[in-house]
Amino acid sequence: MPEIGGNVFIIGKTLELMGIAFLVVGLYVGCANPTGLSEGRAMGAEMGSLIAGILIFFVGRMLEKHQS
Repeated sequence: MPEIGGNVFIIGKTLELMGIAFLVVGLYVGCANPTGLSEGRAMGAEMGSLIAGILIFFVGRMLEKHQS
């Protein structure tokens, strides 16, 4: 039977990486604005992505630390 603790650790690490990816995408959309959105909409997309990235990152961090 596989060890459950190892799987939760891997899920936590994956969520951390997804959170970092959301942060990078948010900064890219906010600063480079590749889609040609208005400044307000680009800032809204940036803030939404940053908030989601922070939340996902810290959920992953809590899962990872819980297993160590």
